[in-house]
Amino acid sequence: MSNISTPKLRSYLNPRYLKNPIVTGTFFLTAAGIVTKLIGFFYRIFLSRTFNEESLGIFGLIGPVMMLVHAVCAAGIQNAITRFVAASKKNRTVDAYSFLFTGIAISAILSGTMAYLIFNHAPYIAIQLIGERRCIPLLRICALSFPLATLHSCINGFFYGQKRAAIPAWSMIIEQTCRVVTVYILCRLSIESDLNISLSFICIGLLVGEFSSALFSCFMLAIRQDKTDFRIRRALSFQKGKSIVSLALPISLNRICISFISSVETIQLPKMLVASGLSSSSALSLYGVFSGMAIPLIMFPSAFTSSVASLLLPSVSEAQAQGNNRRIRKTIYLTIGFCFLLGVCCFLFFFTFADLLGEMLFGSNIAASQIRALSFVCPFLYMSGTLCSILHGLGKTGITFLFNMSSISLRLVFVLFVVPTVGFSGYIYGTLCSQIFFDFLIILALRRYMLYDKN
Repeated sequence: MSNISTPKLRSYLNPRYLKNPIVTGTFFLTAAGIVTKLIGFFYRIFLSRTFNEESLGIFGLIGPVMMLVHAVCAAGIQNAITRFVAASKKNRTVDAYSFLFTGIAISAILSGTMAYLIFNHAPYIAIQLIGERRCIPLLRICALSFPLATLHSCINGFFYGQKRAAIPAWSMIIEQTCRVVTVYILCRLSIESDLNISLSFICIGLLVGEFSSALFSCFMLAIRQDKTDFRIRRALSFQKGKSIVSLALPISLNRICISFISSVETIQLPKMLVASGLSSSSALSLYGVFSGMAIPLIMFPSAFTSSVASLLLPSVSEAQAQGNNRRIRKTIYLTIGFCFLLGVCCFLFFFTFADLLGEMLFGSNIAASQIRALSFVCPFLYMSGTLCSILHGLGKTGITFLFNMSSISLRLVFVLFVVPTVGFSGYIYGTLCSQIFFDFLIILALRRYMLYDKN
């Protein structure tokens, strides 16, 4: 048995993989992810010391709205552009650009519509749906960033498909840096002028960050190396638009449904915490600690897994087009092994040093307890994104939608029925159970590639 397994193990760790675009691309995206996570990490510390916990909770309430807009306008289209560009033949570069500009046109229409609706109906959304009047100016500022964000996402999808990950990596760094610098400058100017520091500064920083990254992406596209003789008007294709929509629709529906249920979850969680015995202010503060301190820290290691996930899609799509099931199988096993090992290491670290991290970074005992509780989710949380990307690369976007819906619905059940009884711990239990259930379903869907090798 060992004689058989040793050569297989060596084949997984063959040095030639270091020359593979997925490895080099992962290096660039991981490096950029680490830099942006570090910037964002200190940014969160700055926000926690500048704004109170309740203010961070208010800002967290608009998060699901941003997720919903991204799901409608960009999420599925970016993945579709990546997949079609990756599958385009090298001698048909015009096709790749046609998919890009057609995707941008679709995203521009959708994002413009969403920006108009949210900007003009911000009072209704904030008061009637979210239940917090102070979200009105935040929603209006964020609405201005929607077209910029979708443009940036589409161009990134194009470069992912071409396996030129360095450009999206730099755009991540530029976006995060400009966002943080903008908020810091606005806060400093307010302090020096003896003015109140507004929560809107965070949204202004987000707008400036999206503008900077979109500008950089457009510039890199304009100076592209593979010059082709075509016009944007001719590049727009109704047939390619149908192909993009057919592939993007299940992914977008997946994200939309997730965002919708997340919105319900976000709105209901403070109410259920009040039902458990907390005051409204305490419930909002508790959610602010969770969304503004504990979760960003737990998600910090995802810099590694998100970069892998971005490049798995085109790599798996290419392998499927070539009928190379052996390569797909190796990719699945390496992904599961790497992500689970990373998750176990992070679990041990966060569980052991939760008190130190909570007190030293945020000065909050509540943050420390939430970090320790969330550490149990790490081994399963880091696997889900990469395994989803593999399924998308195989074209199984519809089944991913069903899995996501089942998982997040399970978490919502915990919010509605467990949190009022046991408090915030019920939400942690729901998060853990839903992640385990989600990973289990994906592994079941991939079992054919994992158990059989026909090549």
